[in-house]
Amino acid sequence: MDDIATGTLVKHVSLGVGKVVAVEPTALHVFFPASDKRYAAKLRWPTARPLLTLVGVQPDAWLTGLTSFAFDAGAGRYALAANFLSHDEALAEFLERYPGGFEGPAYLGLGKRSERAARWRAAGVAWVEGLGEGKGERLLADGEIAELARRAIRAGAEVTGAAGAVEQDALVEALEPGDEVAAYFDALLGLLAPRSPSQPRFEKLLAASGALGVAPDLAWPMLTLFPSIADPTRYLLLAPRSACAAAVRLGCDLRFKPAPGWTTYNAWRGLAEGLLESQLKAHGARDLVDAEVFLHAVATPPARKRPSSEAVAVKGETASSKVRKAAPRPAARAAPR
Repeated sequence: MDDIATGTLVKHVSLGVGKVVAVEPTALHVFFPASDKRYAAKLRWPTARPLLTLVGVQPDAWLTGLTSFAFDAGAGRYALAANFLSHDEALAEFLERYPGGFEGPAYLGLGKRSERAARWRAAGVAWVEGLGEGKGERLLADGEIAELARRAIRAGAEVTGAAGAVEQDALVEALEPGDEVAAYFDALLGLLAPRSPSQPRFEKLLAASGALGVAPDLAWPMLTLFPSIADPTRYLLLAPRSACAAAVRLGCDLRFKPAPGWTTYNAWRGLAEGLLESQLKAHGARDLVDAEVFLHAVATPPARKRPSSEAVAVKGETASSKVRKAAPRPAARAAPR
């Protein structure tokens, strides 16, 4: 088994291409997309050895990216989350919510919803107007930290109502002019300068962002908010709740920790970039703003329609029980003063 390790892609004579999820002395756990939806097959070893090959197996970014397998003690097998979606299923769910995809009126905010993408686009415009084309660097060099913060807050105000973003009051408090804020903008503008994301520059911003004293639950949004506004071709917001939920549904282990770090952010960005290139651009997506909105939608699936009364009756629920369930609870009495 030296040539077959966890993470290896293999081809089975009848089950097709799969990913090795775990290796045991007497068993090989392999996830085959064409077989069970979320469970890895448990193959007896070495009996299964002649049925597997590494020859001719093509790279598969989606299959390689499936990393969030957990051992199900009851089944004795490794499995993805119960609400796991393939990329195709996630896209179908997204298009059901947003007919017309990324260019449709519902997505662009022309329908009933106040849309997430429209807010991010407006924030990007405000950033370019206030801090783009070297304006931010000049303000920093001149020591105009208060003006630099004012313009950044103005851009951030466009998205402060979006789920997972930093609220306006918290943003204003965090960017009160001082040495920590000057160091933060120095690190932020330094991160935005190179053509590709750099771990050392990211970690410099991470340290500077941590010094602003925001609440622990705002650590990730504060770190990733302005990079995602300023350059959505390379960066996207990481809102912990929706990011983790989306990653689980898509089978990706972000190795998430409440304290921000490069490993998690790089995995999150890699997931978004992979989706953008393989699935989303064909439906009008442009950059990581669209990828983040897609992932946010995956994290918050549409509510299921309630079954009709006829369907409920078939399941054995009586009309009287429905009435009892619908009856409002008595109002709670006010506590005595």
